[in-house]
Amino acid sequence: MSADAATPVARRPVGDPRPSRPSQLLSMAIVVALGVLLVHVLFETWAQVLTGPTSADPRVNLDTAAQWPKQLKTGLYVLLAALTAVKIVVDRLWRRFRTGADLALLVLGLVMVLAGLVNDSSPSLMGQALFVYFRGVLVFYALRAADLRPEHVRRLLLVVGAVVGLNVLLALVQMVVGTPAYRALGWVDLTWAGQSRAQGLQPHPNHLGHLLGLTLLGFIAWVAVHPRVRFAWWAVAGVVALALSASQSRESLLGVLAAAVVIAVLVRGSARRVLAVCLILVLCTVAQIAARPDNRAEWERRIGNAFSGFHHPAGSEHRAGPATPSAAARPPSPTARPSTSARPPSATARPSTSGRPPSATTGPSTAPRPSGAATPTPSPAPVREIRVLYLQQAADILPRQPLLGFGIGQFGGVVAEKNNPDWHKNPKFGPDGFHRYGFQAVQIDSFWLHLVMESGVLGLVAFLAWLFFVMRPLLRATRRPARTATRRGPPPAAVVWGIGAMLFAVLVAFLSPAFEDPLLPALLWTVVGLAWWSWRRSREAEASVYDAATAMLPVIRDPSDVRDRDTDILATDDILALARRVRRPGPAGPPRATRGDAIGR
Repeated sequence: MSADAATPVARRPVGDPRPSRPSQLLSMAIVVALGVLLVHVLFETWAQVLTGPTSADPRVNLDTAAQWPKQLKTGLYVLLAALTAVKIVVDRLWRRFRTGADLALLVLGLVMVLAGLVNDSSPSLMGQALFVYFRGVLVFYALRAADLRPEHVRRLLLVVGAVVGLNVLLALVQMVVGTPAYRALGWVDLTWAGQSRAQGLQPHPNHLGHLLGLTLLGFIAWVAVHPRVRFAWWAVAGVVALALSASQSRESLLGVLAAAVVIAVLVRGSARRVLAVCLILVLCTVAQIAARPDNRAEWERRIGNAFSGFHHPAGSEHRAGPATPSAAARPPSPTARPSTSARPPSATARPSTSGRPPSATTGPSTAPRPSGAATPTPSPAPVREIRVLYLQQAADILPRQPLLGFGIGQFGGVVAEKNNPDWHKNPKFGPDGFHRYGFQAVQIDSFWLHLVMESGVLGLVAFLAWLFFVMRPLLRATRRPARTATRRGPPPAAVVWGIGAMLFAVLVAFLSPAFEDPLLPALLWTVVGLAWWSWRRSREAEASVYDAATAMLPVIRDPSDVRDRDTDILATDDILALARRVRRPGPAGPPRATRGDAIGR
């Protein structure tokens, strides 16, 4: 038999049969469904704005805006879950899903269900909350179940990359043109136009920052692994960094920089290239702040509000001042009125005019007093950062039920808002409830705060343990000193990208819904799923090197020779022929990586 005929045997790992036709079709269906889902989540809010009446108040949009984009997204997630289940059953892939990450996810789900049961969460409420928490994980399991090929991954990334490029272009146009560019896209809420924060086709500049942050981390992982990258790709990365800086997403900026530092540490010899990308991003951000006074004012306001939140913590507005006539007995003082950008809640107050109002807030309104009575008046609190105020309140309330929290679906999320718009008045939080300080957004702007309040310390520990088990095989792949007998070098780029993306999500989760966000989970778990695919592919390639000798024994020996079938002692010529076929290095070094290997890396 010729050497060409033996080549397919050497390429396919021993014991890994070619997928059947139904299995291949299921894998293709998973890739197509995932591609449609990713494109849909990138257009979801914009399509909702164009196809139905929308309000600047996000809580109003829960019921009055067009619901078909959200229903379609839910249907795509369900379809992806069904295709994954069928693929697992058809190919009997049970062993593939018996890892530490799968067991940790099961434990996490049980802890969350227990937290709901002890806090009287209904089964439907728990089901909705668990779906919001883990809908993005369905993408991760779908990619693990599918038999991906490099061309599948390449096409998927090209489709998503085209949509990312469109968002980059629109963000740059918004940066240059200003408010008319926002109106041309049909946006009703022009808050971000007033702050000169680009949002592209996303509902919030931070969503655009998350999208471009993950994209830039993909480039960072690539240049960390490949020392020689064409100048054109550096130019593309510079444009993406400029669009990211135009969003002025502070959480995305910090997440990218921190993840890049970790990548530089994990991949030896990549520090200069990685830090070069970070320098480009920092220079673009500094240029935005220096050239745009409104951006500079927003940075100064946010930093000042954060310090004010620590100097005047939550509850300090209740401190009594000197006895003065009541508000009804004297005209209101202009200096004691709250800021119009963050109005305290009251029975007749209108919702905020911004989709996610500025974080600066004043204290909650006080109860009316008898007319003309000289009563102590609360000291007016300065404008403060809402996330700091929420964290301070949680530190006071959580010790009431520290282990399992207050029940999933019952605190500060889209599920709680739909089920009970007055969730913050729950007496479990105390006699005064949980003060919202005029914040009108649907979701609490800190995933970790939301998680620990709903599922307690046990839920937080279980969630972090699950993320650790998800990352452990990828981290091991980067620490391996000698990857194979024939190839020494950096880990695959997809593995590095997955590590950086997860660290990015963990950090931005302090300042955003992150893992419960409509956009970030689908993108994040796509990157992590591709990282696991690349890791598994590299392991199979390593196993094929050691199994190739056994697989090619029937090829080298003459099948017509039936003598001495119990003896496998090879002659010197047979051994040399086997060595030439298994390892055939070129004259200039190891074999060049194929196009498929480049995608896997």
